[in-house]
Amino acid sequence: MQRFPFIGLIVILLAQEAPVGFGLVLRGHSGVAIGSFGKLREDLKAANALGKDFRIIPWATTAGGSFDLLFGGRVPLGGAIQLQHYDASETERGLARPYALHYGGQVGFALVNKNLWLFYPYVGYQVGSYQVRYTNYFTEPIFFGNNQELRPLQKRTFSSQLGLAEIALALRRWKREQGITLVWGVDVGGFFSPSKGSWKASEGPNPTGVSPAQLSGGYLRFSLGVGYVKPKSEASAAPPPPEPSEEKPKKKRKKSEEPEQEPEQKKVEDKTQPQPPPSTMPTEKPEEDKKKRKKKEKETKETKIESAQPTVSPEKPQKESKKKKKSDEEDED
Repeated sequence: MQRFPFIGLIVILLAQEAPVGFGLVLRGHSGVAIGSFGKLREDLKAANALGKDFRIIPWATTAGGSFDLLFGGRVPLGGAIQLQHYDASETERGLARPYALHYGGQVGFALVNKNLWLFYPYVGYQVGSYQVRYTNYFTEPIFFGNNQELRPLQKRTFSSQLGLAEIALALRRWKREQGITLVWGVDVGGFFSPSKGSWKASEGPNPTGVSPAQLSGGYLRFSLGVGYVKPKSEASAAPPPPEPSEEKPKKKRKKSEEPEQEPEQKKVEDKTQPQPPPSTMPTEKPEEDKKKRKKKEKETKETKIESAQPTVSPEKPQKESKKKKKSDEEDED
């Protein structure tokens, strides 16, 4: 029953909307770390080494860079390189200083992606080199193991190829949710070497009689970088529906086309209507038209004849009419 609140919290976190869907970030980081070195302290406290007063200092400063990608608003992937520079631990006989330089990849899952905040746990694995720089301040030789002898004022480096696994929590803050943006954040995590390594000397034979190389610890890192982010809504949103203003002109065109088609349709309808047979058609109208045409032709002929005849004085027609009367009387006799 105690697990249900924790499961419910996870479900609520996963149900949140992720405003940033894609991100590409290049960061630089710096911080502090604390380390544990296995049995290195006992090896260096030997009488023929740095002496029983030797105390190893576990604190270190860290520096490095990382390249991060965010997919789907939930899956961050990254590659990082990190240097751990531990403080020098020394006595009157000499000095020992550990270093670690590793690079590798990381993968996580975002629990919170809201209001420009990104919070996620991640795991990673790194490969690289773990080193101890050894210096002799004494007037007599000192040793590392059974066969590595350092003369007065002589320096030597002992290294081991050691892999590191890490588990961490990351908090990121975007300045904006779209375009080029600044990013700052914090990482808190721990690391450990899953396997033990063997020491190799920079000069001479490899040391014998010493414990295998081991490294584990924790860190706190602060980061600042620049990147490009894209909202999730842009990648997943469906294309917007067409605006109503674009559809209206189409409707108007249809209306304008309809009256143009009406006369054609009327013509087709007129053709399809039944027509009376030629025998039943009225014949009066054509005859009247013919008579009118003949009258018009006569009138035009008469006007032409009158225009062609010469003008006659009024006296001559009276004489001619008298002659016609006399001839008509004679004929009657």
